[in-house]
Amino acid sequence: MASGLIATDALDALVREADPAVLDVRGMAAYLKGHIPGAVSTRWQEFLDPHSPVKGILHPDSAELARRFGALGVTNDRPVVVYSEPFEYWGAEGRFYWMLNYLGHDDVRVLDGGFPKWRREGRDVAHMPTRAKERPFTPVVRLETLVDREGVEAALDDPEAVVVDARSSEEYAKEGHVPGAVNLPWSALYTEDGTLRPEPELRALFAAAGITPDREIVPYCTGGVRSAWVFAVLHLLGYPRLRNYDGSWWDWTHDGRMPIEGRSG
Repeated sequence: MASGLIATDALDALVREADPAVLDVRGMAAYLKGHIPGAVSTRWQEFLDPHSPVKGILHPDSAELARRFGALGVTNDRPVVVYSEPFEYWGAEGRFYWMLNYLGHDDVRVLDGGFPKWRREGRDVAHMPTRAKERPFTPVVRLETLVDREGVEAALDDPEAVVVDARSSEEYAKEGHVPGAVNLPWSALYTEDGTLRPEPELRALFAAAGITPDREIVPYCTGGVRSAWVFAVLHLLGYPRLRNYDGSWWDWTHDGRMPIEGRSG
């Protein structure tokens, strides 16, 4: 998992050696209260389809997505480090990991423990914004990492696929869920201090829910953010067939046509 997860001390070394693009994905208000020096601020909402009636849908123009990432200093051969705050922002670092993977970037690393761990360790914190130098980024789109509503429907009928609801257990039970979906809350993947659980614990959690490497795994949540965090963790573990449902529950329930299982209240 080391190639997709980076510790705070390793990030210090990477900044000195490789000039990574460091993305703070918490939003500008949190960023201005303190951020990792050299990090630029962005939010996953800046990469959505402006014409979709459903929130959460990724912008369909890969060239435009690449332009927006290039404006943040992302290039094809430059390492990217993404961080947020565990248990906050709905696993936004996972959404960025997934988006960049979708666009073909193979060196994206999530800061383990996020900004809270960085700050707890007394590391340098900046308050003035960093302006990124715009760079060229050429997308190599991986369509197989994205799924739409019809693809989720097809997965429900496929015994080799598993649909995973990454929302809380309360949401899963009270709001209902995609029929047949298993529930594994995104927050269960963290330890109490906000670092990722050890690999054996993660594999056991996934296996207990029927999420195994031999199956196609289709995570969803409310708007494709928490599900992207599940995607990211599974990808770090080497699970080969992963497809994030970007529109997720917002899309599934948008027009009232799709079946819902387990709704209460």
